[in-house]
Amino acid sequence: MTAGRTLSLNTRYYVAAVIADAFTVVAALAIAVVIRFGHFPVFPFTEFLGTAAFYMLGYYVISVMENLYSVRTALNRPMLLYRILRMTFIVTGTFMLTIFLFKETKFMFIDSRFVIVFNMIAWLVLTLSVKLVILPKIFKSFYRGTRRSRSNLLIAGNPGRNGNIASLLRNSRIYPSDQRVITWSESLPLDPKKLTALVLKEMTEKSCDSAVVLFEEKHDFNCIAESCVLLNDSGIPFVIYGPKIFELGYFDPWFSLNDYGALTFLKKGRQFTQISLRRLSDIVLSFSGLLFLSPIFILTALAIKLTSPGPILFKQQRVGLKLKEFGFLKFRSMREGKVNEDAHRKYFRQYVNGKAADGAEGAFKLNQSSRVTTIGRIIRKTSIDELPQLINVIKGDMSMVGPRPCIPYELEHYSGWQRKRFTVKPGLTGIWQVYGRSRLPFSEAQFLDFLYTIDSSHSLDFRLIMKTIPVVLFGKGGL
Repeated sequence: MTAGRTLSLNTRYYVAAVIADAFTVVAALAIAVVIRFGHFPVFPFTEFLGTAAFYMLGYYVISVMENLYSVRTALNRPMLLYRILRMTFIVTGTFMLTIFLFKETKFMFIDSRFVIVFNMIAWLVLTLSVKLVILPKIFKSFYRGTRRSRSNLLIAGNPGRNGNIASLLRNSRIYPSDQRVITWSESLPLDPKKLTALVLKEMTEKSCDSAVVLFEEKHDFNCIAESCVLLNDSGIPFVIYGPKIFELGYFDPWFSLNDYGALTFLKKGRQFTQISLRRLSDIVLSFSGLLFLSPIFILTALAIKLTSPGPILFKQQRVGLKLKEFGFLKFRSMREGKVNEDAHRKYFRQYVNGKAADGAEGAFKLNQSSRVTTIGRIIRKTSIDELPQLINVIKGDMSMVGPRPCIPYELEHYSGWQRKRFTVKPGLTGIWQVYGRSRLPFSEAQFLDFLYTIDSSHSLDFRLIMKTIPVVLFGKGGL
């Protein structure tokens, strides 16, 4: 299938899916209202219009985030079903939370719990019928076209696992059934450039347009990361497997096999729409966070001011997007005094070299318990000290999700693929904070942050924000 035809199909499917969503939102809400009240409201019905507009906007934004308006996603029916179900619960939950938090919205939205529940059920029935039955029939020529022009997938590397992965993908319900799997069972070299060149050469010779690369125990994170950079730069969709990926605890459950973790890189780079939506969501979430958490801000500020002399906030220069420095904010958790930068420099060097375990609180943190105040211990344990960074997000220095910003003198320790972290805005939380926290060695922690820089998405951001909440509540170190 040519790129032009795919673009045309995607455009037509996008238009059809957006229209279908608008229709199903109105129809589902009308059905719920009629069941509840016995009749359809007569003008003016501002509550009906407001509720319909809320759901339309919510479903549209999340559909864009989850790539639900893509033909590729539409073909993958189990994945489509899972994402629609998740989206429905997210939008419904957000609507209920909005009504609960902002009582004045009762003049804008329908606040009947019966209507909310039946609207959710009716919309699920309607949209699943449209997305899984009606649209596939309308686009049946597309389905026939994809079967005629089958694509080829190359599985390269690790002779001992190549056959297992091929069998997994052939039998998987979530993998494209029209794709022909071709195996190349040769152990891959340790040099990333040679490894990538071999994979791309085999893809060309075997007319493959995507690849699965199988790394072995001998391949370290430097090799894996550099190979991912080169494969990503080549513009091909690819999946990587490896035992080290499974050990990280962060892998794609849809594709992983036993102790052999998988990571998928199927998307292109960030587009303008994605960047704009991320900035919009950053502003909305940070403002909402400041408003919702304002009592905690006030109580923490008072506690700091009353228990130790000095400013309420601690400001430190950090390095962000494109190596630009900015003022990084935290609630002050230590007594005033000169910061021992030499000790931290020494510790960080040891941490990079894998020798900083004793006397440290975790990655990037040197234990200075003698200077930490009583309130400081509490706000560090619960990560409350990080909340002022919501101001950094509003200012545009940071994002809600991304790698944590480093201190300027730590820059010299980042090289090669590790510097990819400076191609995105630093964040309040990220993959490392959720899946690794303060337990991982330097290379593993950097690899998790690196993954975000080349494969970020709105759905990943949402999952990381949601997973950060219980991680913080159970106090597994600081962010």
